[in-house]
Amino acid sequence: MRTAHRYLRALATVVAVAVTSPLFAADGGTWSVSKSSGEVWISNGDVQQASLKPEDNLMPGDTIRTGRNGRVLLVRGEESIMIAPNSVVGLPTESKEGLATTIVQKAGSILLEVEKKNVKHFEVETPYLAAVVKGTQFRVSVNAGSTSVDVLRGQVEVSDFKTGQIAQVVAGQKATAFEHGKAGLSLSGTGTVNPIEPGKPRPPSVGRV
Repeated sequence: MRTAHRYLRALATVVAVAVTSPLFAADGGTWSVSKSSGEVWISNGDVQQASLKPEDNLMPGDTIRTGRNGRVLLVRGEESIMIAPNSVVGLPTESKEGLATTIVQKAGSILLEVEKKNVKHFEVETPYLAAVVKGTQFRVSVNAGSTSVDVLRGQVEVSDFKTGQIAQVVAGQKATAFEHGKAGLSLSGTGTVNPIEPGKPRPPSVGRV
């Protein structure tokens, strides 16, 4: 049964790559599992959830779930994503216009190392906010009542879905959006905090787990 499941997944991967080759060409390759420990699973649409193994490659629509002791390190060239325990992270089935890479995060915490480019090319979308970067190191945490973006290096553009507010968050600073209470972005951290700019509200495409 396990062999049959692996065969079907391999076949699905071939089909997905053939159908979505522009997406893979745009973002410079596929994400692969460098390290994995503890309780970690992967699923794609109606494909049954299975254990994730080192050297597995991700395809569009894949979702990774980690248990209370699960950790995963994804790599793609010089870029990496460290997924913490109790997280739900995935790849959308289609690329977003103007962005080479979008990561969908429904729960938990991830630490990202993104290759620096001259344009904004990498986005993390959560149930409350989105973070877009040219290239930097930052952490995104989706909790029960809030989502936060901690910038460790470089600069991240954070936008709040509910109010449309936008902020440029630099190293040593954090942006937080709360599910209840005061609407909009809350900025904190060291150094001078950039002003929060108005923007257009939009519905999130991601639901919290």
